[in-house]
Amino acid sequence: MSVTRAKKLLDNVLKLQEKYNSEAFRYLYDELSPKLYYVCLRYMKDEAEAKDALQETFVIIYEKIDTFNGSGSFEGWAKKIAVRYCIHCLKKKKISTELKEYQTPFTEQKEFDIDLQEAHIKSQLKTALQQLPDGFRTIINLYILEGYTHPEIAEMLNINEGTSRSQLNRAKAALRKLISARK
Repeated sequence: MSVTRAKKLLDNVLKLQEKYNSEAFRYLYDELSPKLYYVCLRYMKDEAEAKDALQETFVIIYEKIDTFNGSGSFEGWAKKIAVRYCIHCLKKKKISTELKEYQTPFTEQKEFDIDLQEAHIKSQLKTALQQLPDGFRTIINLYILEGYTHPEIAEMLNINEGTSRSQLNRAKAALRKLISARK
């Protein structure tokens, strides 16, 4: 995001923190909704669920905008809200139970090496990710795409750290299998 766009975004955040300003909120929505929608789509099974999660994310942003203190980027703050809301939705669908069912120890850890620069691989990967069970998809999103650590994931999903690690490896294996089947 350019310095000018980032400043304009922050200016609109400040306007909203002072009092409701529909133009400022519209600007935030227009600026952030494509990015936040993509975040929601990575966690949710389909576009309708992702759109619902996006709308709820903006409701939360609006309700909690006065808690944004300016440390870090507003976009990063909004993204965390989207991720946490999606996890909340998945928990309501019993994602934790799904993960706990697979707590057998793993014996092999393979390197996960996919060149995301190639467009056809990106497409295959996106399609394959959507086909994974919610638990596997969530672990991959949190660890690989969002950069959370296993202790953070364990806390978010109410599982132990070992489960997070083993589920990541199982998710990678399932993802490799789905991608291999497409070749």
